[in-house]
Amino acid sequence: MIREALRLYKGKARLVRSAAQGDPVSRVLNLPRGRAGYDRYEDIRAAGDLVRGPSGLYMTASHALCGKVLRSSDFGAVPTTVSKRTLRPVGGGAGRLVHPLDDSFASIDPPEHGRLRKIVAPAFTPQAMRAQEEFVTGVVSEELERLAGQSTVDLIGEFAVRVPSRVICEMLGMPVADHELFVRWGIEFGAIVDGARTPGEVRRTRKLLTEMASYFSDLCDRRAADPGEDLVSRMVRATEAGEMSREGLVATCEALLIGGFVTTANIIGNAVVGLFDEPVQHQRFLADPAGLAATLVEETLRLDAPAQYGVRIVRAPTTLAGRDLAAGSPIVTLLAGANRDPEVFTDPHRLDLTRPNPHDHLSFAAGIHYCIGASLARLEGRIALQALFTRYPDLRIAGRVRYCPSRVIRGPAHLPVRT
Repeated sequence: MIREALRLYKGKARLVRSAAQGDPVSRVLNLPRGRAGYDRYEDIRAAGDLVRGPSGLYMTASHALCGKVLRSSDFGAVPTTVSKRTLRPVGGGAGRLVHPLDDSFASIDPPEHGRLRKIVAPAFTPQAMRAQEEFVTGVVSEELERLAGQSTVDLIGEFAVRVPSRVICEMLGMPVADHELFVRWGIEFGAIVDGARTPGEVRRTRKLLTEMASYFSDLCDRRAADPGEDLVSRMVRATEAGEMSREGLVATCEALLIGGFVTTANIIGNAVVGLFDEPVQHQRFLADPAGLAATLVEETLRLDAPAQYGVRIVRAPTTLAGRDLAAGSPIVTLLAGANRDPEVFTDPHRLDLTRPNPHDHLSFAAGIHYCIGASLARLEGRIALQALFTRYPDLRIAGRVRYCPSRVIRGPAHLPVRT
């Protein structure tokens, strides 16, 4: 543990030193958790289409380049963290910890990626989403009714998180009663998704991954003994048939739960903040929430990407933006920067409900790793925002907005409003 602590501290010291010297890549990586990084993404754009940091890490905020990297088979998925690979579960035990992203199909390349994705994909088809619409509408209505009569509420904790949490729990066949536990996991995972940098963060990572693995291992055992028609039961059957490993099963359960509510919660929270930052757009939306809800979701995704960046690795020597890249070279695709590329979006730093191309954003990535739950997030966001402003047209922000303590995840953690 001492050796690991020294490695972490040395790495952090080098990063801080490079950032202080003005290196734009180091400045992005050293961004304080919870702070918007858009000014630093613009520094990357100003430095060139593809910028190399002192450690050999490349970074791009170019929409065209991000799209190329995400869609090309020359670039593969890469684990989100390194230190996790050597960690043991809290309380002992053999083997390494299961990570929601590193050990699910989210970080696996073809051909295994496609085989594993097909197991889950039927739950997110257009037909499946149409079947979910009535249920989502009912959940939204019930959660809005809970807010009635309350003068000031935390819109995130009391609505934006509760709606998608209930929906994904229904799909996975999980108890909604554990909602508070799932929310805590989502917040904690967002804080460490880009890797542990201090011994304290390593300890918190171990504790979180141990808790989630234990919970989902027990859940999968129960589904094996008493299967149903839910998504977890489907994955358990695939595991029993040899189509998915036990580790992959647990990791995919974790990824679907966290991704299933964190993204939608951030869409709702970011949309509300975005509308109040732009009074003209706010009034435009209030005049036609049914007609503009889908556009508001897309424009919010563009303006404030729930996941600010992703990482890909060069699979074989290649050339990109005039640079010869060696195999193994990591590239950070600044999705939030690409979404504000002036080459693609006019006046990109403003929310605009009349924008002709908001759907050209890369917030759900692209290519084979395009977010499998994108259609569900869009459905939930559209229904929730339309109903929220229809039911409470006089909604107002009533205090300081606090953001998720993360460098990767962008969205309010606390949003006080008056209904």
